[in-house]
Amino acid sequence: MRYDYSTRLREDVYASVRAAFKTAGIINVSVVAERIRIRNLAENVALEDIEHLVLQAAQLVGAAIEFDALGNGLAPPGTGLVENRDESSMIPLALHRSGSMQ
Repeated sequence: MRYDYSTRLREDVYASVRAAFKTAGIINVSVVAERIRIRNLAENVALEDIEHLVLQAAQLVGAAIEFDALGNGLAPPGTGLVENRDESSMIPLALHRSGSMQ
């Protein structure tokens, strides 16, 4: 994890969290972080690091948070099945539901 984030990136995180909180009342950490990452590609910051910053900012404003990358087009659609190589069978992957913390 990096700690030397630019002022521009930190301001973008805070402004994005505030805007999401005003419009939706809940912060979808995965979605907000991905949008910030795309706007700041030149800084080469990992999505996980930006998610951590978004989570901190959401906690500072007292917003409800949500982690839902699958339902918002960020994760590629799949069959919902994971192959178990040991038994050569297919096991359902139960990650299709959105999760939220309040």
